[in-house]
Amino acid sequence: MKKSIKSSLFFILLFLFQYTLQAQSSSFRIKVKSELDNTPPYLVKYYNSKNWENFYAEIQQFNYNAAFEYNIRVKKTKTAQASIYTLEEIISKLKVDHSDIAIWDVGENYVNDPVSGKLTCLQIKSNKKNKWEYISVPILGFDYQEQYRYRIKVKQTKAKDTDSIHYELLNIISKDKVTELPSVASFLARFKWNLLQLNGKDVTSNSANIGFDAKNGTIAGSTGCNKFWGNFSIKGNMISFPNLASTMKSCNGPNIENDFFAVVEQKQIQFDIAEQTLNLYIDGRLVMIFGLERE
Repeated sequence: MKKSIKSSLFFILLFLFQYTLQAQSSSFRIKVKSELDNTPPYLVKYYNSKNWENFYAEIQQFNYNAAFEYNIRVKKTKTAQASIYTLEEIISKLKVDHSDIAIWDVGENYVNDPVSGKLTCLQIKSNKKNKWEYISVPILGFDYQEQYRYRIKVKQTKAKDTDSIHYELLNIISKDKVTELPSVASFLARFKWNLLQLNGKDVTSNSANIGFDAKNGTIAGSTGCNKFWGNFSIKGNMISFPNLASTMKSCNGPNIENDFFAVVEQKQIQFDIAEQTLNLYIDGRLVMIFGLERE
């Protein structure tokens, strides 16, 4: 009997010793980001770290609420089979004002920056506005790829003592490959078009240009002296530019402004795109040649 008891105690002690070797516990502290749609993964920042990163494991006994940002202490128990994470302590729980959070649709191509003329602007449409707009500043953490349409969640932060706004990607809600061929309007919108010829004359020195906004059906450009803007419409091989307006600056020296507007204000303008030029015709006569400007 005594031998049996000793044997049982031996195996119990052996089991406890082996379990102690197999199961090791440690604690660590993390900050958990608010406004996450589905968890896990959690978006966390480790103590003394500057970067947010994904934490894919379930944290037992942690009742996450997306309206709050948390500082928590987590216990990690490592066994031979897996690591188990359990909430040990909520150090702080701060309700976050999400009035600066926006949902954006992002277009599938870069478009021209109206200042530099380079293909550096993203086309965005906010959930608060039903209108496509341009943004030329980077979105922190957003690895944008052309030929994809995105829906993203963005945090907007106004810089202190300035009017500038910083943008940070919170998460990508959807990313869809665009497979259809681009329309003529969307192709025109991808480039800045510089006027090369007007009524058969070389006018490259005048720096006249035009840019297209396919989403909103608008144009903007310069005659080389005054800036102009308006709408455009394409039907088949015909293009028109209704509702044109311009600045009224006095132009010194020779300029092409009158001849420029005499063409674009016509109601019946034929066009075609040949390699890297946009050509405009009136009554079959070539009157304007624009050349695309690549980044």
